[in-house]
Amino acid sequence: KFPEVRRDLSLVIDKTVTFQEIKRLANQTEKTILKSVGIFDVYEGKNLGEGKKSYSISFILQDEHQTLTDKVIDSTMEKLMKSFEKELGAVIRK
Repeated sequence: KFPEVRRDLSLVIDKTVTFQEIKRLANQTEKTILKSVGIFDVYEGKNLGEGKKSYSISFILQDEHQTLTDKVIDSTMEKLMKSFEKELGAVIRK
């Protein structure tokens, strides 16, 4: 079995967007190596802006046939970030 890799991402989104929508979009965007999507923090505060919240999300990536390279991992995360920005209007927090 090849090792799994965890990557975390923080998104600032409208309060109306649910974690289920984020998870569904992530699974639609990356069907091959995305094994799970989890949430480990939700933050709402004045410094985010009116009607916004921040989700901190973890992604577990794994290829059943080979060890994942940094290039593949980075490319997958880039694809997910672009999808969240385009479909959910998310702002990625670095």
